[in-house]
Amino acid sequence: MLGLAVAGCSSGSQAVPPVPVHVPATISARVVLPARTMTAGSSMPGRVVVENDTGRAIRASGCLTLFQVALVSGRYHPAVPWLGCLQSFTIPRGRSSYPVTVAASYLGCGQAGPGSAARACLPGGHPPALPAGVYRAALFQLRHLVPAPPAITIRVTRR
Repeated sequence: MLGLAVAGCSSGSQAVPPVPVHVPATISARVVLPARTMTAGSSMPGRVVVENDTGRAIRASGCLTLFQVALVSGRYHPAVPWLGCLQSFTIPRGRSSYPVTVAASYLGCGQAGPGSAARACLPGGHPPALPAGVYRAALFQLRHLVPAPPAITIRVTRR
């Protein structure tokens, strides 16, 4: 009897079912920009592309957007402003895309004066242009929804 069991196990004609491999559910994001150079004071459109392979839609709240992309450097790391309204968003399963605008300007301005860290606003209340140099376009989120992708190097040139 033992011989039959051993013979059955050694037979090459029987298929062994594959062991299921558990692949963890993932979500990732990447920033897509049309250029790697910007003129100081300009802006360009971009997209945040989210790959939601979790197998379910993800519900989130925000105001007008879930994501922002801003230029940062070793000397400039802005406090990214978020509006205060409350909207419901759904990140669907699979691939989705969210529009962003990247500005080569300071994100805020105010009354500059002695002891003030604020940049003086331009006429019309607009923030001034960033100085020429090398920056990184980084993804910002109000709440951590996706792992932050690597920042994209952007060269800001003089007007």
